[in-house]
Amino acid sequence: MLRNFSLPLTLAFALNVLGATGTLPAQDVDPRLSLEFHRRFQELRTGSPISIDWTLLWKGQGMPKGYLEVHVLQGQEQLGRLRTTTPAVLTSSGARFRTLLPTFTTNDPLSPLDIQAYFVSDLGTFDLGERSMRVAGAFRRSFVVAFCNPWQQTTSLDEVAFTATLDFSILIDPNDPLRRLIATYPARIFPEDLPDDPLWLCEYNLIVLLPEGFRDLRRPQMDALKRWVDAGGSLCVFLDEPISRVHAGYLNGLARSAGDRVTLDDNGRPRLDSGPVRVRKGLGRVVVHQSRPMSKAFRESPGWRSSVDFLWSRHQRRRDLPARGDSVRVVVRPRPGTPPPLPEIKSRIQTLGSLLARLTPDDFRVVPLWLLGTLLVGYVVVIGPVDYFLLGIFRRRKLTWFFFPLVTLGFTLLIVWTSHDYMGTTGDAKSVIFRDIGDDGTLVRENRFQLHLKGQHSTQETTVRRGLFTPIDHRRFLFSTNRIGSIPFALSDLDLAKPAEYVGLIPGEFTAIQDLPQWSPQLNRIFRIGPAEEIPSFDWDSIQPEALSVPGKPQSQFIASVRTSFGERSGALLLHGEGPPRWIGESQITLFPSTTEWDDPRYHYRERPSNQGPGKPVVTEVATTSFLQDICVRPPVGVFATISQVGPHGGNNFEDLVMLDPTDPGQWLLVIARTKGHDLILYRHLYIDRPFDTDDPFPVARAVPQPNPPTPSISPRR
Repeated sequence: MLRNFSLPLTLAFALNVLGATGTLPAQDVDPRLSLEFHRRFQELRTGSPISIDWTLLWKGQGMPKGYLEVHVLQGQEQLGRLRTTTPAVLTSSGARFRTLLPTFTTNDPLSPLDIQAYFVSDLGTFDLGERSMRVAGAFRRSFVVAFCNPWQQTTSLDEVAFTATLDFSILIDPNDPLRRLIATYPARIFPEDLPDDPLWLCEYNLIVLLPEGFRDLRRPQMDALKRWVDAGGSLCVFLDEPISRVHAGYLNGLARSAGDRVTLDDNGRPRLDSGPVRVRKGLGRVVVHQSRPMSKAFRESPGWRSSVDFLWSRHQRRRDLPARGDSVRVVVRPRPGTPPPLPEIKSRIQTLGSLLARLTPDDFRVVPLWLLGTLLVGYVVVIGPVDYFLLGIFRRRKLTWFFFPLVTLGFTLLIVWTSHDYMGTTGDAKSVIFRDIGDDGTLVRENRFQLHLKGQHSTQETTVRRGLFTPIDHRRFLFSTNRIGSIPFALSDLDLAKPAEYVGLIPGEFTAIQDLPQWSPQLNRIFRIGPAEEIPSFDWDSIQPEALSVPGKPQSQFIASVRTSFGERSGALLLHGEGPPRWIGESQITLFPSTTEWDDPRYHYRERPSNQGPGKPVVTEVATTSFLQDICVRPPVGVFATISQVGPHGGNNFEDLVMLDPTDPGQWLLVIARTKGHDLILYRHLYIDRPFDTDDPFPVARAVPQPNPPTPSISPRR
């Protein structure tokens, strides 16, 4: 394994060392300015935000006062722009700028992202040069693993070998062609550079705290790590050096039982009585080892291999297979008459059309074809027979030169007025909000999706506090049709919003400004970790989800408690295994309109066990799905054929919203839906390690069909 990964990882570490050497000369920078680039790595995690962390040192006369302006380019195309609002003064001691940029969709996989920065001051505009970052293309996937330690400039072979054990590709069958499309990059972080805001940690899939790195962390940094783990991150901590009681108390706060707690001896050295700790914390995972990670014996130990599987959220079924010596390969069996699926290395949901239909404004209507035809026939009649006979009666046919343009202008204004009357909207945007509940009923993260659809060209401003804002190109997720119900949203003909401009500091407080074309939908995502939102009081921990799958007294009592806490306009659903969401009791809430015409039949899968004996392929058959199921559990395609979830990133896809492992019979996902005005709010809570019947681990309960009346907002006016 070391032979396979040592060269790329050595090169990556060399780039990290070069990026950490302090002052870097930028291109065409004013000689009075020097730029210190704090980012220690150039590679970008797929879907993650981009950190900007620079220090400007001034060596000239006076003290320029101004703000930072950053342009994100790919080739000659501008993808976005950021302008800070807090004035900064350049001095010889340095002015530090720290902000985040949202992820950007790249059209050219061979072209890097270029970050061009300027300092706009009262002494003029200073060009800070350009930096390039590598981003995975449409059919490639990149993971980033952060290693926190006060390392020196040199990198040993033992360190390279240790980082190779966390390469994601080792979890995939060596014969799988998708393996070459995946890359894992190490990111070197000094303890003092670890952010104290959990949103900054969304750049990483995993974070590894080596002994010296963990010992040097401050309390705000540890609190940020905890909130990031609660939101779905994976954290690995190594103990080998004496630590303070504060650090020991922090680890014990992550433990779920007394056997996972850390104790200190008289010299402050930690001790784990029960061996390695592997626990679920909130939506994330924590692993604690008391070992020397650079030793060969540890790298090759079964305990560390189990920890790697746990940190990457490997499917329960696949974690069990190596112990039995089985080799499983997922074989996709497409629906008859459809071509085989493309190598979908990234998770691209196929039911986005139902989300767009749910978010479409109620007063948006398509102009009926019969009305357009009537107007056209009327125009032809007026400029033809009416013009000829009416002017002929009065013997004024020479007035045709005045009558024809006036009629044309009148019908043009009539058609424009009709279009605006039907397709004009009030501008009130609907929202679909996913609020995920962690331990002790706390709100650990929120994802808000909004669709802006304007009847005329306009500018949309969205103010965000303590969150990430990401525009989503919905056309990337659509397939083979141009409509939602009766709304003709074209896949390629519609103009998209121009690149967004961000004013302020991300993720603190900023405004996203978008230039929206007429009648072109723009889907936006706002992601927050641990938001200070008031949620209904509900005892999540007392629920036994396995008892709610069948009618009975527990189900009736549960329904009553849901109505009491969330209101009458609420309902609950259960997800378990690979089955569809099932309503608990009955509900009159329509979650998402049916949009079968949007679904890509090549990507609906359901695994069934092979009857050909151990080691034979698991056959994947076509299965029905829904947007709610698509957003909670993924079909076994691409990386999700191996893992069940990824860490949070708030990017331009939906993969980090997935929570449920469909191969683990001990996991249940409870979803409580409620409506509030025009908004749909979905509360989700994951239950793990629940008891199950080994003879029937995935029981099929009676499914209550979801009411799905036609949506009047997307039907043409009669």
